[in-house]
Amino acid sequence: MASSQSSTEVPHLVALIKTLTNPQLKDLLRNEGLAVSGVKASLQIRIIDYLERLATSEGNDARYDALKRRVYQSAIPGAMSFQSNTNFQSSQPTQSTPPHSRAAPASASMPSSSHPHGQILFKDSPFFTILTSLTSVVECKVREQTRDSVELKVIPSASVAADLQADPTLRVMVYCAADSGLKSYTKSDIAFPHQVELKVNLDEVKANLRGLKNRPGTTQPADITNYIRKKPNYTNNIVMTYALTQKKFFALINLVRLHPVDELVGQLQTRKLISKEQVIREMKNRAQDSDIVATSSVMSLKCPLSTLRIQVPCRSIVCTHNQCFDASSFLELQKQAPTWTCPVCSKSTSFESLQVDQYVDEILQSTSTDVDQVVVEPSGDWTNPTDSDIAKPGGVTPASDDDDDDDLIEISQPGFPTPTVKQEPISSSTIMLERTPAQSQSRETSTPSSAIRASSKKRPASAIIDLTASDDEDDESPMPPIKRPALNFAVRELPPPDHPRSYPPQY
Repeated sequence: MASSQSSTEVPHLVALIKTLTNPQLKDLLRNEGLAVSGVKASLQIRIIDYLERLATSEGNDARYDALKRRVYQSAIPGAMSFQSNTNFQSSQPTQSTPPHSRAAPASASMPSSSHPHGQILFKDSPFFTILTSLTSVVECKVREQTRDSVELKVIPSASVAADLQADPTLRVMVYCAADSGLKSYTKSDIAFPHQVELKVNLDEVKANLRGLKNRPGTTQPADITNYIRKKPNYTNNIVMTYALTQKKFFALINLVRLHPVDELVGQLQTRKLISKEQVIREMKNRAQDSDIVATSSVMSLKCPLSTLRIQVPCRSIVCTHNQCFDASSFLELQKQAPTWTCPVCSKSTSFESLQVDQYVDEILQSTSTDVDQVVVEPSGDWTNPTDSDIAKPGGVTPASDDDDDDDLIEISQPGFPTPTVKQEPISSSTIMLERTPAQSQSRETSTPSSAIRASSKKRPASAIIDLTASDDEDDESPMPPIKRPALNFAVRELPPPDHPRSYPPQY
């Protein structure tokens, strides 16, 4: 054997190797004189097999230790600087337990655990990598009608305190999980009691410890880095008070490396992409399906989450649509509440299944920033829609302001003859009324106005539209008949103006 401790270290080293990128894997292989060709899975298998051979063979202690050191340095930059002097203390010291995380240094002196089933494994998150546990696991007992508190103590060593001060990506976080009876065999979602209060050094921590309602896995660990005294051997007291719980919970504090959204977006841009050829091939295959009528469609260049123009277009490989969303906006939303559902089709997704779409990225690079959508044909061709491509209401193009056939509008004035409107001949059976001169003038001006009020409701009553005057004398289109107002009142003789009898009331 290369070392008596290698049998327990190999699983942690294997977990670390699986987190490395292709360049890091190739560097490890080159240092060991191994081939560097192949896909990422082949590189991982090659270095893992080599590691296991060194761990089980005799006389390879030095080579095994050197490879282990390089794995730690690649996966956790700066981890070796605090491995040798790490000495965390726990509020309940018992026998030593294995490192909590897949990214925990093997040579670090780990705190003990009071959890009856051993360590708790949490579901992986692209935003955090657990480096090591700073406290043991404490049990939050069932409290259906009362409240209770548990206390955790974090006493960082000099090297850890210095790393926390120098590296902003190193964070101290409180993790908690509900008891399901299989904690040592399955990975747990982060979950806090429904009513919980967290204090660090008597300062209340303002954090969302509940997540989304009825959505397990949407709770984030509580970041208490800003409340921790980053001094060597300083005792930081963390008290979690909870109440009204019908199940047990288990809590501990981990040292975590934070992965910013910009770093994750960079990973998406460097790993496998959805090629333009693949997208066009899928479009043509759908167009050739006899059960589907393929037509052109409009694809938005705005992110459905931020409503801003997409910068890095991505989508899940399990989605069948071409519509993409912005990688930064999506990851920022998942960092707050990790639902991991596609904002376009609501399918379940993950960070590993996200890929950048080169087809949409080429459209974004080929269009100006003020273009919000493009028309995509079933063949994969796309065009930039212009004003002429936009359908007018009812298929009619609005009239321009410089129309030569504008209607003539004449306003009648007192003392001038009023133009007449072309009307149908009035039959002899029509009842004519005798009017006084003043009334006749008033009714003559009002009758044409009421006959054409449908043409322009906003014009004054005295406005008359001459529909017969036009520059184009060849236009002989017949005019629709003008409706005459109904005469429903009784016919009577009106007295002369000097008659003493008063006029009937006008309505």
